[in-house]
Amino acid sequence: MTEAEFADLIDCNWPYHDISQSRELIATAIGISPNAAFLALSELCHLPASAAVEPATLVALVDFWLSEFDHPMAPMAAECAISMIERKRLPVPEILTRMDSVSGYPGLLAALSILYFSCDDVEGRADARFNEIRAAWENLA
Repeated sequence: MTEAEFADLIDCNWPYHDISQSRELIATAIGISPNAAFLALSELCHLPASAAVEPATLVALVDFWLSEFDHPMAPMAAECAISMIERKRLPVPEILTRMDSVSGYPGLLAALSILYFSCDDVEGRADARFNEIRAAWENLA
C-alpha cells in the first residue's frame, strides 16, 4: 500500500472504537513510511465531528503508536497530539521551535501539520513557518 492509498483509507474513517483494528492500522502506517505513521497519529488527534471517542482511548492509542514507532520526531509529535486530544493549545513560540526541528526531515508533512494545529496561531506566525518549510521541501524535489 502506498502512502496516498493509506491516507485515502483512513481519512475520516479511522476505527476509533476498535482498538485491535486501530493498532493494525498503526502498524501498517509504520510499515509504509514515516510520513504515513504521522498520518495515523494525525487521525488520532483530528477527530471528525461525527466521532465520539473518549480522550483516554485516544491517548492510549497515541501511547501505543509511540511505543511502536521509533523516530526522533515521534515523542514531540505525540505530545502535541495529546495536547490536541485534551483540547489544550501549545504556545506558538514553542511550536515554531518544534517546526524548525521537523524541517530537518523533508517530507514529514503530516508531522509538521500536527505541530501546526496544536497551537492557536492567531497572528499567523505558525502558518508562515509551515508554508516556508513546505516550500523548502518542495524545492528539494
